[in-house]
Amino acid sequence: MIVKVRDARYAGTIYESLPRLPQVAFAGRSNAGKSSLINALLNRKSLVKTSKQPGKTRNINFFEVDLVDLPSLYLVDLPGYGYARVPQGMKSAWDELAARYFRNNEDLRLLMVLMDIRRDPGREELMALDLARSTGARSLIVATKADKLIFSARARRMKEIARLSTAEPIPVSAVSREGLDVIWECILREIVPG
Repeated sequence: MIVKVRDARYAGTIYESLPRLPQVAFAGRSNAGKSSLINALLNRKSLVKTSKQPGKTRNINFFEVDLVDLPSLYLVDLPGYGYARVPQGMKSAWDELAARYFRNNEDLRLLMVLMDIRRDPGREELMALDLARSTGARSLIVATKADKLIFSARARRMKEIARLSTAEPIPVSAVSREGLDVIWECILREIVPG
């Protein structure tokens, strides 16, 4: 199925004050490519701000997406973890922000845990997967920046990443657009009734 985006816009940071819609959240290290992936999915260049300096996303940002002939939803850009050089107090505030978001969030349908395919998964990725399991929302591992590796190295990394979850990880590239259709299929399975 071809997904057509009618409109996408920044909706805010406080989900309790937003109209209720299904949510698909993107979690990952500050340099995993969350913003680039969301922009690629929406076929936009700069709706979600990207930065050369990791750790710029400091709020939970909601982007309302109106699809043609399909339900509307929020794509949710969660603050990055594990890389940003910020004071410990700010990291604690981020942790509390994320915990509040996940607690009793009945609208969260899918959590995408992004991992740079070139990097070894760390403690933070394992914690994000545990958190996803505790929410009751479905979770997927998305191996970003797949275009950066040659075929043999990429196959090896995908096997290593696959050990973290029962679901097969999805290789994607915001640059080559590989895997975007697969991501949309996963999203639609969670938000389209029946």
